[in-house]
Amino acid sequence: MQTNLSNLSRRRFLAGLGGLTAAGALAGCGGNGAASGGSKNGLTFLNWEQVKGNPLEQAIQAFEKQSGSHVTIQPAVTQEYDTKMRTLIAGGSPPDVMRINDDFVRGFSTQGALLDLKPYIEKDKLDTSQFAKETFDFPQQPDGSHTAWVLGYEPRLIFYNVDLFKQAGVPLPPTTWSSTGWTWSDFEAKAKKLTDPAKKQYGALVYLDTGYEQTFTVNHGSQTGIFSKDGTQFTLSDSKESEALQWATDLTCKDKVQPPWSALQQDSIQNQMFAQGKIAMMFATFGTVPYMRSAIKDFTWDVAPPPGDVEQKTESSVIVFCIPKKAKNPDQAWALLKYLASEEGGKILLQGGAFTPINLKAAADLAPNGKAPAHISLFAEAAKHLTATNQTKNTIGARELYRPALDTAYNCEKPVGDVLQQVKPQVENALKG
Repeated sequence: MQTNLSNLSRRRFLAGLGGLTAAGALAGCGGNGAASGGSKNGLTFLNWEQVKGNPLEQAIQAFEKQSGSHVTIQPAVTQEYDTKMRTLIAGGSPPDVMRINDDFVRGFSTQGALLDLKPYIEKDKLDTSQFAKETFDFPQQPDGSHTAWVLGYEPRLIFYNVDLFKQAGVPLPPTTWSSTGWTWSDFEAKAKKLTDPAKKQYGALVYLDTGYEQTFTVNHGSQTGIFSKDGTQFTLSDSKESEALQWATDLTCKDKVQPPWSALQQDSIQNQMFAQGKIAMMFATFGTVPYMRSAIKDFTWDVAPPPGDVEQKTESSVIVFCIPKKAKNPDQAWALLKYLASEEGGKILLQGGAFTPINLKAAADLAPNGKAPAHISLFAEAAKHLTATNQTKNTIGARELYRPALDTAYNCEKPVGDVLQQVKPQVENALKG
């Protein structure tokens, strides 16, 4: 089913899909038509973003020097990633290591396309306590297999404009992971004081980022968030979950402290509005930090944990790679992935500033170093407060159904609960299909 690309990419908000088509959003591992598997003297590596000049290239070079292996980095595939992936796997000669969209680890695992890494983990007696638990556990399948490898994650926090808080005489959010003075009611009250209609200045922006669906439902008391544990039920339509989304929607429809949905239909417009001082508080990923550092020159900004309700957790996009089952050099591929997730590899990757390394010791090196945000270490602290969306065999099919339907709620035309109940049968059919 085709979906609206701009809606999909906006709502994923830097989850790694960028300008892919809706079909490309079905991504998994992939490459270009000329890509091929590695040889016995080295291995091949494919990403959907350019590697050259980035910390990832530096980490791969460090691995080569340490291991003696040669890594051939293939040209990045920036369009139709899933089509290229299917072609490569069908042809039987895929790259040894490939980036995979986190939404589709379950589906490709079910198809038997990905190598189970659990035997490698056990053989090497890898100490998995060195990793952020929720993100490390993400690729684990119901049968116990571990079919992908997480290198890092992008926690979502509240970005806020310190200057606007001070100008309005509003107390700043907490600088530690605490809900003291930082409940949903507190957040809403601050947003009202930070809103100035005459200046077209809004106090908050919560509902743009897809991660808010999982974060705010779990924080409101949901045991599962968007999907049931087995991935077959659409629990987002249940009462607690609908209440959480309605609260976020009411920031626009009732309180008028959040930009109207119609004003958010341009990709990355939320980042521009925050950088222009038009939004005081915004729920966004760690991957937003580099943009804010380059774009904001005339005010001070910082980050805080999500406001607390029943819980105080946050959802995180994960940076995932896989080894195809038909890879020619799985042992070398595993050695590379293991290195990239090590403390040494993680510290190199951390220099990119786009995600938090899965290695806890590497993530502990997060520090402002004279740059905003002053409390960047909260992204590392997020490892203790994570929630993750339960995997399904058809996540994209489900999202293509319920997310466009939510537009009527976000445009203040129908209650969230009514919209989700109406679309629930189709969504659950997609999940079970």
